[in-house]
Amino acid sequence: MTSLIEIPGQTHAQRLLHLLKPLAMASRNARGPGLHSHASQLFSYCCVERERLTSVVSETSRIGIVLSGEKEFWLGDAGQRFVAGDVFVLPKGQAFDAVNIPSEANGLYESLLVDVTEVPRWVMEMRGARAPSGFDLRVPLGGELVDALGHAAISLSASDHADALAGHRLAEVLMLLRKVPAAACLFEQSLAERATWLVAAAPSKRWTAAGIGRELGLGASTLRRKLGEEGTSLRQVLAVARMRLAHDILVRGEGNISDAAGIAGYASRSHFARRFASVYGTTPAAVRLGERV
Repeated sequence: MTSLIEIPGQTHAQRLLHLLKPLAMASRNARGPGLHSHASQLFSYCCVERERLTSVVSETSRIGIVLSGEKEFWLGDAGQRFVAGDVFVLPKGQAFDAVNIPSEANGLYESLLVDVTEVPRWVMEMRGARAPSGFDLRVPLGGELVDALGHAAISLSASDHADALAGHRLAEVLMLLRKVPAAACLFEQSLAERATWLVAAAPSKRWTAAGIGRELGLGASTLRRKLGEEGTSLRQVLAVARMRLAHDILVRGEGNISDAAGIAGYASRSHFARRFASVYGTTPAAVRLGERV
């Protein structure tokens, strides 16, 4: 079994790669490029040339780890890049463009992916983090999560002989991810949340029911009906997504009030300020000056 003893001087990413090295080597030596199954919920993907994949849709929620090379995900104009040792999540049913870039050192791109097909009830009942307001698939690493991911991958690779242990190890990972905003999609993703992701990726776009429905594979009327069944509306989805982005810009100090108002879709700063105050209970200026809400 792979040791989980920490080596002095290793970063969390380096330690995770060390723990997963046996799985990576098995995949490369036995099968080469392509999609390879290690077990029912664990597989890897390898390529030896840079490739761009359009409208990639995951049929299940997934946890991914880049083992070699780099990976980019794009949703509209928003993108994120991941390097070896980085961990990401993929929500079920959401279409992304992806770019796989082989490492200059070994000429290989490789990632390990874990299907999350079921979440234990006790994990679901834990208080979770609010989903990110913008496009964010990155999972920050800590020592506990590195250990849990290492244990889970090793157990899942032998799940034909240790199903109960594999399930327990994966539950430990999910417990730690429950409080990670980017991982919220592993536990629940309503239609409103999926629509919010689209808006957050291109907040200045003139989104319509037809446009959002087309991206999500629904007709405009069906989109409106299903959002109504979830207790919201397209107008509320647009307003919430844009206001969250504006709030985050001000909190991080990445723009002024005019920038935030523009992101939120308001031409008038005063109109934006009134709406902002009604949502967050304080003014945009106060948040920009350091008040956290």
